Amino acid sequence: MRVSISVATTPSAMPQIMFAGHFEDHCRLLAAMGYEGVDLFFPNPRDADAEAARKILDGCGLRATMLAAAGDIMADGLFLNDPSRRAELLERSRPHLEMAAQLGAMPNVGFLRGRHGKRPGESLRHMAEGLAAYCELAQTMGVDVLLEPICRYEIDSILTTDQAIELCTLAGSPSNLGLLLDLFHMNIEEPSVCGAICRAGTLIRHVHFVDNTRAVPGMGCLNLQDVVACLKAVGYAGFLGIEAVPGPDPEEKARRGLAFTRTLLNAAP
Repeated sequence: MRVSISVATTPSAMPQIMFAGHFEDHCRLLAAMGYEGVDLFFPNPRDADAEAARKILDGCGLRATMLAAAGDIMADGLFLNDPSRRAELLERSRPHLEMAAQLGAMPNVGFLRGRHGKRPGESLRHMAEGLAAYCELAQTMGVDVLLEPICRYEIDSILTTDQAIELCTLAGSPSNLGLLLDLFHMNIEEPSVCGAICRAGTLIRHVHFVDNTRAVPGMGCLNLQDVVACLKAVGYAGFLGIEAVPGPDPEEKARRGLAFTRTLLNAAP
Protein backbone atom coordinates (compact mmCIF):
# COMPACT_ATOMS: atom_id res chain seq x y z
CA MET A 1 0.00 0.00 0.00
CA ARG A 2 1.07 3.57 -0.69
CA VAL A 3 0.20 6.84 1.07
CA SER A 4 -1.51 9.92 -0.32
CA ILE A 5 -2.80 13.12 1.26
CA SER A 6 -5.63 15.59 0.62
CA VAL A 7 -4.68 18.64 -1.46
CA ALA A 8 -6.83 21.34 -3.08
CA THR A 9 -5.56 23.36 -6.00
CA THR A 10 -7.14 26.54 -4.62
CA PRO A 11 -8.27 27.65 -1.12
CA SER A 12 -11.21 25.66 0.22
CA ALA A 13 -13.47 25.76 3.26
CA MET A 14 -13.57 21.96 3.53
CA PRO A 15 -12.04 21.09 6.93
CA GLN A 16 -10.42 17.80 5.92
CA ILE A 17 -8.13 19.21 3.24
CA MET A 18 -4.57 19.17 4.55
CA PHE A 19 -3.10 21.61 2.01
CA ALA A 20 -4.91 24.16 -0.16
CA GLY A 21 -3.61 26.64 -2.71
CA HIS A 22 0.04 27.09 -3.79
CA PHE A 23 -0.40 23.73 -5.52
CA GLU A 24 3.05 23.27 -7.00
CA ASP A 25 4.82 24.31 -3.79
CA HIS A 26 2.75 21.89 -1.76
CA CYS A 27 3.30 19.05 -4.21
CA ARG A 28 7.07 19.55 -4.05
CA LEU A 29 6.94 19.60 -0.25
CA LEU A 30 4.84 16.44 -0.04
CA ALA A 31 7.00 14.56 -2.52
CA ALA A 32 10.08 15.48 -0.49
CA MET A 33 8.37 14.15 2.65
CA GLY A 34 7.82 10.81 0.94
CA TYR A 35 4.17 10.93 -0.10
CA GLU A 36 3.36 9.08 -3.31
CA GLY A 37 -0.02 10.54 -4.21
CA VAL A 38 -2.59 13.24 -3.59
CA ASP A 39 -6.34 13.03 -3.02
CA LEU A 40 -7.14 15.94 -5.28
CA PHE A 41 -9.84 18.56 -4.81
CA PHE A 42 -10.90 21.12 -7.41
CA PRO A 43 -12.94 23.61 -5.31
CA ASN A 44 -13.75 25.60 -8.46
CA PRO A 45 -14.19 22.92 -11.15
CA ARG A 46 -15.10 25.36 -13.92
CA ASP A 47 -11.74 27.10 -13.48
CA ALA A 48 -9.68 23.96 -12.89
CA ASP A 49 -6.83 23.07 -15.24
CA ALA A 50 -6.34 19.31 -15.13
CA GLU A 51 -3.50 19.34 -17.64
CA ALA A 52 -1.52 21.87 -15.61
CA ALA A 53 -2.17 19.87 -12.42
CA ARG A 54 -1.05 16.67 -14.16
CA LYS A 55 2.24 18.27 -15.27
CA ILE A 56 2.94 19.44 -11.72
CA LEU A 57 2.15 16.02 -10.28
CA ASP A 58 4.26 14.24 -12.89
CA GLY A 59 7.14 16.63 -12.23
CA CYS A 60 6.97 15.81 -8.52
CA GLY A 61 6.56 12.06 -9.02
CA LEU A 62 3.09 12.10 -7.45
CA ARG A 63 -0.08 10.34 -8.56
CA ALA A 64 -3.60 11.76 -8.43
CA THR A 65 -5.70 9.16 -6.63
CA MET A 66 -9.22 10.38 -5.84
CA LEU A 67 -10.70 13.45 -7.54
CA ALA A 68 -13.44 15.59 -5.98
CA ALA A 69 -14.64 18.00 -8.66
CA ALA A 70 -18.43 17.98 -8.75
CA GLY A 71 -19.14 20.97 -6.52
CA ASP A 72 -20.51 23.11 -9.33
CA ILE A 73 -22.95 20.38 -10.39
CA MET A 74 -24.30 19.91 -6.89
CA ALA A 75 -24.54 23.66 -6.36
CA ASP A 76 -26.96 23.68 -9.29
CA GLY A 77 -29.12 20.98 -7.67
CA LEU A 78 -28.03 18.03 -9.81
CA PHE A 79 -27.87 14.64 -8.09
CA LEU A 80 -27.83 11.02 -9.23
CA ASN A 81 -31.18 10.17 -7.62
CA ASP A 82 -33.12 12.81 -9.59
CA PRO A 83 -34.30 11.17 -12.85
CA SER A 84 -35.91 14.39 -14.09
CA ARG A 85 -32.47 16.01 -14.51
CA ARG A 86 -30.32 12.95 -15.14
CA ALA A 87 -29.52 13.84 -18.74
CA GLU A 88 -28.38 17.29 -17.62
CA LEU A 89 -26.25 15.81 -14.83
CA LEU A 90 -24.54 13.42 -17.22
CA GLU A 91 -23.83 16.15 -19.74
CA ARG A 92 -22.45 18.43 -17.04
CA SER A 93 -20.33 15.52 -15.73
CA ARG A 94 -18.48 15.04 -19.02
CA PRO A 95 -15.80 17.67 -18.40
CA HIS A 96 -15.28 16.40 -14.86
CA LEU A 97 -14.79 12.85 -16.08
CA GLU A 98 -12.48 14.10 -18.81
CA MET A 99 -10.40 15.78 -16.10
CA ALA A 100 -10.33 12.51 -14.16
CA ALA A 101 -9.14 10.69 -17.29
CA GLN A 102 -6.40 13.30 -17.86
CA LEU A 103 -5.23 12.90 -14.29
CA GLY A 104 -5.62 9.13 -14.07
CA ALA A 105 -7.79 9.75 -10.98
CA MET A 106 -11.03 8.24 -9.68
CA PRO A 107 -13.96 10.64 -9.19
CA ASN A 108 -15.79 10.36 -5.89
CA VAL A 109 -19.60 10.43 -6.16
CA GLY A 110 -19.98 10.89 -2.38
CA PHE A 111 -22.56 13.66 -2.05
CA LEU A 112 -23.41 13.57 -5.75
CA ARG A 113 -25.63 10.56 -5.07
CA GLY A 114 -28.21 12.81 -3.35
CA ARG A 115 -30.31 12.53 -0.22
CA HIS A 116 -33.14 10.04 0.35
CA GLY A 117 -35.53 12.44 2.08
CA LYS A 118 -38.95 11.00 2.87
CA ARG A 119 -38.93 8.36 0.10
CA PRO A 120 -35.85 6.20 0.69
CA GLY A 121 -37.05 3.26 -1.42
CA GLU A 122 -37.80 5.39 -4.45
CA SER A 123 -34.63 7.41 -3.96
CA LEU A 124 -32.49 4.28 -3.78
CA ARG A 125 -33.94 2.95 -7.03
CA HIS A 126 -33.33 6.23 -8.85
CA MET A 127 -29.88 6.50 -7.27
CA ALA A 128 -28.94 3.06 -8.60
CA GLU A 129 -30.17 3.99 -12.09
CA GLY A 130 -28.28 7.28 -12.00
CA LEU A 131 -25.11 5.63 -10.71
CA ALA A 132 -25.28 2.99 -13.46
CA ALA A 133 -25.61 5.71 -16.10
CA TYR A 134 -22.75 7.72 -14.58
CA CYS A 135 -20.48 4.67 -14.52
CA GLU A 136 -21.39 3.86 -18.12
CA LEU A 137 -20.35 7.36 -19.18
CA ALA A 138 -17.16 7.13 -17.12
CA GLN A 139 -16.35 3.76 -18.71
CA THR A 140 -16.24 5.36 -22.16
CA MET A 141 -13.35 7.51 -20.86
CA GLY A 142 -11.56 4.69 -19.05
CA VAL A 143 -12.40 6.15 -15.63
CA ASP A 144 -13.10 4.18 -12.44
CA VAL A 145 -15.70 5.63 -10.05
CA LEU A 146 -15.67 5.71 -6.25
CA LEU A 147 -18.74 5.44 -4.01
CA GLU A 148 -18.12 6.61 -0.44
CA PRO A 149 -20.34 5.72 2.53
CA ILE A 150 -20.77 8.93 4.56
CA CYS A 151 -22.05 9.23 8.12
CA ARG A 152 -25.55 10.26 9.19
CA TYR A 153 -24.43 13.71 10.31
CA GLU A 154 -23.57 14.72 6.74
CA ILE A 155 -26.10 12.88 4.54
CA ASP A 156 -29.09 10.54 4.93
CA SER A 157 -28.22 7.99 2.21
CA ILE A 158 -25.67 5.16 2.00
CA LEU A 159 -24.26 5.51 5.48
CA THR A 160 -22.64 2.09 5.81
CA THR A 161 -20.44 -0.22 3.80
CA ASP A 162 -23.27 -2.76 3.49
CA GLN A 163 -25.59 -0.09 2.07
CA ALA A 164 -22.89 0.88 -0.41
CA ILE A 165 -22.43 -2.73 -1.47
CA GLU A 166 -26.20 -3.00 -1.96
CA LEU A 167 -26.23 0.14 -4.12
CA CYS A 168 -23.39 -1.22 -6.26
CA THR A 169 -25.42 -4.40 -6.79
CA LEU A 170 -28.60 -2.48 -7.63
CA ALA A 171 -26.60 -0.46 -10.15
CA GLY A 172 -25.66 -3.68 -11.92
CA SER A 173 -22.17 -4.02 -10.38
CA PRO A 174 -20.32 -1.99 -13.04
CA SER A 175 -16.74 -3.17 -13.41
CA ASN A 176 -15.49 0.41 -13.03
CA LEU A 177 -17.32 1.04 -9.73
CA GLY A 178 -15.65 0.55 -6.36
CA LEU A 179 -15.82 1.76 -2.80
CA LEU A 180 -13.98 4.52 -1.01
CA LEU A 181 -13.93 3.59 2.68
CA ASP A 182 -13.33 6.48 5.08
CA LEU A 183 -12.32 5.46 8.61
CA PHE A 184 -13.80 8.63 10.10
CA HIS A 185 -17.27 7.76 8.80
CA MET A 186 -16.81 4.04 9.48
CA ASN A 187 -15.95 4.72 13.13
CA ILE A 188 -19.38 6.35 13.49
CA GLU A 189 -21.52 3.95 11.45
CA GLU A 190 -19.94 0.48 11.54
CA PRO A 191 -20.27 -1.99 14.44
CA SER A 192 -16.93 -3.38 13.27
CA VAL A 193 -14.58 -1.49 10.96
CA CYS A 194 -12.62 -4.64 10.18
CA GLY A 195 -15.82 -6.61 9.61
CA ALA A 196 -16.95 -4.02 7.06
CA ILE A 197 -13.58 -4.16 5.32
CA CYS A 198 -13.83 -7.93 5.05
CA ARG A 199 -17.34 -7.73 3.55
CA ALA A 200 -16.29 -5.09 1.03
CA GLY A 201 -13.26 -7.13 -0.03
CA THR A 202 -12.20 -6.50 -3.62
CA LEU A 203 -14.73 -3.67 -4.02
CA ILE A 204 -12.36 -1.41 -2.06
CA ARG A 205 -10.58 0.96 -4.45
CA HIS A 206 -9.44 3.70 -2.07
CA VAL A 207 -9.23 4.31 1.70
CA HIS A 208 -9.29 7.53 3.69
CA PHE A 209 -6.90 6.60 6.45
CA VAL A 210 -7.48 8.82 9.48
CA ASP A 211 -7.95 8.47 13.21
CA ASN A 212 -11.30 8.61 14.99
CA THR A 213 -11.46 12.40 15.38
CA ARG A 214 -10.44 12.90 11.72
CA ALA A 215 -6.92 13.52 12.96
CA VAL A 216 -3.90 12.19 11.11
CA PRO A 217 -3.16 8.53 11.89
CA GLY A 218 -1.70 7.93 15.32
CA MET A 219 -3.35 10.90 17.04
CA GLY A 220 -6.57 9.19 18.12
CA CYS A 221 -7.78 5.89 19.50
CA LEU A 222 -8.57 3.73 16.44
CA ASN A 223 -6.76 0.40 16.23
CA LEU A 224 -5.16 1.21 12.90
CA GLN A 225 -2.78 -1.73 13.10
CA ASP A 226 -5.77 -4.08 12.84
CA VAL A 227 -7.22 -1.99 9.99
CA VAL A 228 -4.00 -2.36 7.98
CA ALA A 229 -3.97 -6.09 8.68
CA CYS A 230 -7.58 -6.42 7.47
CA LEU A 231 -6.85 -4.44 4.31
CA LYS A 232 -3.89 -6.69 3.57
CA ALA A 233 -6.01 -9.77 4.24
CA VAL A 234 -8.56 -8.79 1.56
CA GLY A 235 -5.77 -8.06 -0.90
CA TYR A 236 -6.02 -4.27 -0.90
CA ALA A 237 -2.90 -2.75 -2.44
CA GLY A 238 -4.06 0.78 -3.22
CA PHE A 239 -3.54 4.11 -1.51
CA LEU A 240 -4.18 5.09 2.09
CA GLY A 241 -5.28 8.71 1.78
CA ILE A 242 -4.72 10.97 4.78
CA GLU A 243 -7.77 13.26 4.59
CA ALA A 244 -7.50 14.85 8.03
CA VAL A 245 -8.11 18.15 9.78
CA PRO A 246 -4.69 19.82 9.53
CA GLY A 247 -4.78 22.18 12.51
CA PRO A 248 -2.43 25.18 12.67
CA ASP A 249 0.62 23.26 11.40
CA PRO A 250 -0.30 21.08 8.40
CA GLU A 251 3.31 20.26 7.57
CA GLU A 252 4.02 18.88 11.02
CA LYS A 253 0.81 16.83 10.99
CA ALA A 254 1.55 15.52 7.51
CA ARG A 255 4.98 14.34 8.62
CA ARG A 256 3.61 12.67 11.76
CA GLY A 257 0.76 10.99 9.90
CA LEU A 258 3.06 9.65 7.19
CA ALA A 259 5.65 8.37 9.68
CA PHE A 260 3.00 6.57 11.74
CA THR A 261 1.37 5.04 8.65
CA ARG A 262 4.70 3.88 7.26
CA THR A 263 5.48 2.21 10.59
CA LEU A 264 2.20 0.29 10.44
CA LEU A 265 2.75 -0.78 6.84
CA ASN A 266 6.29 -1.94 7.56
CA ALA A 267 5.22 -3.87 10.67
CA ALA A 268 2.19 -5.63 9.20
CA PRO A 269 2.83 -9.18 7.94
